[in-house]
Formats: sequence, structure tokens, C-alpha cells
Amino acid sequence: MTEGSSTIPEIFESRKRKILAELSVPDAEYIDLSPKGSVDEGIRDLIHDINILPGLVTTSSCAGRISVFLEGRKKQQQKLQDEPERQFVASGGKGAGKWLYVSHDPLEGYDALPGNKGGSGEDVQEGEKKSLHELFGMLPGDGKPPGLNKQGKAPRLVRFHFEPLILHIMTASLHHAHPVLSAASSSGFRESGLQSLRCLEGDEGPSPIVAVRSAGLSLESVIGYCEDDETDDRASDEPVIRSFVTEEYLRMLVAIANERFSVNTERKERFRQTLLNVYSDTPGPKTKKKTKPPGWEDSQARRERMRTEGLMRKKLLEEQARKNEDQETGQATETPSLG
Repeated sequence: MTEGSSTIPEIFESRKRKILAELSVPDAEYIDLSPKGSVDEGIRDLIHDINILPGLVTTSSCAGRISVFLEGRKKQQQKLQDEPERQFVASGGKGAGKWLYVSHDPLEGYDALPGNKGGSGEDVQEGEKKSLHELFGMLPGDGKPPGLNKQGKAPRLVRFHFEPLILHIMTASLHHAHPVLSAASSSGFRESGLQSLRCLEGDEGPSPIVAVRSAGLSLESVIGYCEDDETDDRASDEPVIRSFVTEEYLRMLVAIANERFSVNTERKERFRQTLLNVYSDTPGPKTKKKTKPPGWEDSQARRERMRTEGLMRKKLLEEQARKNEDQETGQATETPSLG
């Protein structure tokens, strides 16, 4: 490999500085285009570890999520003469639809199945928890699939999703993209690849973007529909969203999603360790020394440092509390002089 193939172009460094400046904005002020509007807590450490590596910077991410989504309705297009009539047409599209529920963490307390401990459904009510129907904003139905509405349109469906981690990493060159792809594939994210060949073009220089992803963990199930009487694609009142599955079925979906959250977390950590090991064991793009990037520390060292700092803060607070207590005791035992 030639010397030039490992050099980081200045245009990439400029792009990286801009992205890192946006990520450094305080959480209260940071907004992005995701439903959550900010970086997921469960992926912050991974993003930090990637962004301190030379030649890499993250552009978008999702740590994994459970979601319940009500489809939108696309504008009616003119039907071709020989096109068959379809009862359910793909709906939605950019900006269409509505998120009924989104969580980037497992749904605790709802995943007990019938026959297991707590599987009767009573555990769901402890602590005044909502049922999953309430949590997802749905009313129980009769289990029957919906028909066409008064306008002859198929109903908008409600879908339950589990989506695993997806991460987009901009790289300085194909040379820098190779270890990312290798680490992703060996960690279980087998559908990873370059996001688009267009990222290899451009007058200002290429910046290949690697999409780290695993479709094998994904889960989707249709669980309900929207009872709306639409006129010109506008609803006069808030539509009723009705389920056609049972509470037990929803709990089964949650149990499956929670298990996949666990596998997703394991793969995410394996990818992190594999990628960092590649960069710590081989020369970096700009240096011939086998050195770790500045500020790098593995997860065990980070946990130990945070534990030590926490113990020191606790000790200081305890010492301060004892001093305050001693001062208050001394003042209470003093008696005025009788002269």
C-alpha cells in the first residue's frame, strides 16, 4: 500500500471537525432528525471511542429500539390501466405516519409469558403500570382484520418493530473503511457495507461511509389499525387506533424484542473492542508507531477510574458531614459565662 493511500485528506478533517462541533453541543440544546432528537445514551461511549480514532467519524446512529408506528397515507397517484387493485398498499414515506411509542431500552416488567413466573398478567399491574395496549395508545379490538373504510381505502396499519443498532461512519478513504467493515462483519453485523458508491465521488474528495447494521435481528409485526373516516386525507377528529391482537401476544413480542436487545448489546460491545484492537495493534494512518489514540482507555479502565473517583467524592462528602456534625455538637454543649 502506498504512503498516499493512508494519508487523511484535509477535506475529511474539515468535515470531522464540523460533525464533532455539532456533537459537542449540550444535550439540552442538541437536536437531530431522529424521533428521539438526540444521541442515544446506550451508544454514546461507542461514538466517543470511534470519533477519537484517526480517519473515522460517526454521522448518524441508533443504539437499537422498540417502536410502535402508525402508517401515514401517501397521496393518491393515478392508477395505470392494467395495474391490479390492491387492498393493502405500501403507505408512509418521509414525514408521513406517527410514532405511537419509542424506547431505546428493553421494556422491563412486560415480558413475562403465560406459564412463567408472573405470566398471569398480574405483574403488569404492579406499581400502577399501564397495559401494553395503553402504553402503545391502542384500544382492544375483536381480533378481526379491518376492511376498507367509507372512502374505499385500506386502513392505515400499526406496526410493532424491533430495530437493532445501525451506525454510519464516515471514513477518510477506503483504506480507513476496511478495518471498520472487517470489525463489523466479524462482530455479527453481517449486512454492513458502504452506504453508497456516490460517497466515492465528488470534486472535494471521497469520504466513504460505512453502514454498520444487522438485519437478522430485526422484528416486525402488524398489531392494529386506525379507524379513521378520512375526507380529502384529513380527519375531523382524533382517530381511534384499535388493536387486533391480545395483551398476551403483545407481551410475547416484547419478550422477543428484549432478548434481541441483549444480543444487540453483545454485538455492539464486540464491535467496539474489535475495532479498537485493530487501531491499537497496527500503525495509525499518520504514524508508524504502534500507539493508542490520545485519550483512549478500554472499558475496564474507564469503569475502574469512575469507581475510584466516585469513592473519593463519597469520602470527601463523609468527612465534610462529620466536620459539620462536630461543629454543631460543640456549639450545643457551650454554656454562657456567669461572670
